[in-house]
Amino acid sequence: MPPAVGNPRFGRLRRHPVLSALAALVILAGLVFGGRWGYGKLFPPSLTCGAGLTATGSPLACAGVNIDSGPFTDHEPARMRELEGMVKSANDTVKGPYTSIVLMLDLSPVSDVDTLTYDSLYPNIEGALTAVWRANNTAAYGSTPAIKLYLANMGSQYGSWQQTVAKLKEKAASEHVSAVVGLGQSTEQTRRAAAAISAQLHIPVIGSTVTGNSMNLDPADPTGKKQIVDMFRVSPTNSDSVTAANQYVSGLRPAVTSLAVVADSVTGDDYTQTLAEDAKAKFKVQGRTVTVLPYTSPVDLPAGSGRQAYLVQQFNLMHANLCQAAPSVVYFAGRGRDLGAFVENWVQGAPCGIAQLHILAGDDASESIRDKAVLSGIASGRVTVAYTALASPDEWGKECPGSDAKRNYDQFWSAFTGRPDPCTGQPLTADQDVPALSFDPVDLASGQAMLTHDAAVAAISAGRRDAVGLKNPGLETGILHQFYCAQMLPGASGWLSFGSDGTPAGKPTPVVQLGSDGTAKTIALTWPDGAPNLSLPQRGGKGAPGC
Repeated sequence: MPPAVGNPRFGRLRRHPVLSALAALVILAGLVFGGRWGYGKLFPPSLTCGAGLTATGSPLACAGVNIDSGPFTDHEPARMRELEGMVKSANDTVKGPYTSIVLMLDLSPVSDVDTLTYDSLYPNIEGALTAVWRANNTAAYGSTPAIKLYLANMGSQYGSWQQTVAKLKEKAASEHVSAVVGLGQSTEQTRRAAAAISAQLHIPVIGSTVTGNSMNLDPADPTGKKQIVDMFRVSPTNSDSVTAANQYVSGLRPAVTSLAVVADSVTGDDYTQTLAEDAKAKFKVQGRTVTVLPYTSPVDLPAGSGRQAYLVQQFNLMHANLCQAAPSVVYFAGRGRDLGAFVENWVQGAPCGIAQLHILAGDDASESIRDKAVLSGIASGRVTVAYTALASPDEWGKECPGSDAKRNYDQFWSAFTGRPDPCTGQPLTADQDVPALSFDPVDLASGQAMLTHDAAVAAISAGRRDAVGLKNPGLETGILHQFYCAQMLPGASGWLSFGSDGTPAGKPTPVVQLGSDGTAKTIALTWPDGAPNLSLPQRGGKGAPGC
């Protein structure tokens, strides 16, 4: 009988007991931690994207137009899934002829990479849902055709905007898309997305919180002067915001004689670039010294790379120069998401004789309302934080009945919350027996729900006045240009009146103070255009811009 043939590998293991023990441990670990968990780690499932979407980016997310209202990522928060479900339910109730508006944003933000969060996204979706609910169930903005809402995701840092525009173009005709609203932040990617939509689909693009001065200029134009034909926005520009900030600072007593501009010099961000440029120029008045302190925020950070730590390092090095300037006010011309790193460094840095630093920022500071570093800094007494908001829920005051602008806001508030009108006490009545919305009034603090509602209202109003419909979608741009003077639209953030370049005219800019508990209180209401615009013009009067 021939001798058994042994496996030479096992022979080597027998001659090396330590190696044998390690091999046994590896096998045992595989058995203990194997199964579905181990398989899932070794072979992670690919993200399944619904109709109108495609998986792209890193980390993976679904970019495009969400026709089925499915998840954009495989780890979405419960609140995001709930809102997506509300969009689907609202669309499913639509019967007969309809037109659609698309809310396009970065709907899959990555923590510590993007300068926005899921919490800051929710009010945008809620505001759009409120506009659609009012359009379909009340007489506020006409009655026909019915309105559907779709969410569109441009991905983290808006990096998948091209795929999203391609999917929008693919679905525009079948879903009767008449306008795109939202866009989000004033970046080069969002500007290119707006230009592409205008050039390829010829439908209006209405920014809700797009404030960068150059955002309505075609990026393909070498002269930098050609406007994006179909671009509109419902929020003031950065130039208006700095004008408002200077109006506020100039009214402070004692007079501000020393001001520092903390300016982000990152490229490709129209918001920070134009905000800093205007601040450097407009704050220079007689009797006031302006010191510019630059920093550079990171670009294209991978997930988990630590944006906060990156910025703390720079602000730590800025600390001595800030102390040397000894400003009465610091104007923070950067992203609101980065304000926490600045405040944290100031509070924890070496004291230098400035008992309390007074910080004033642009509208993106609304992103810091829930920032723990900002709130802790305010609670310490070492800083105060105020910003020029694009809209604020208490900007119209509490007096009843108040101005016409306040009445417009009160009707929006009632629809948003499902509660009775705060002045009349009357419940909101709907044309049909449909459930009321019940969003939390706390979500109005950032003003983004008001602005997205207003952008959607403009899109809906233009779509309903377009008799030709989608056979000639370019007609709606002309209709939007007619919304001025006596034809202003009632919005939550103020009367909507568009100038020839698509920017709003006669919009107020509230100055909002942050509290250590995350509350936001309007402390001043400025009018960068000059005279207040509170009502439709009376016959023969000039009560509105453009008249």
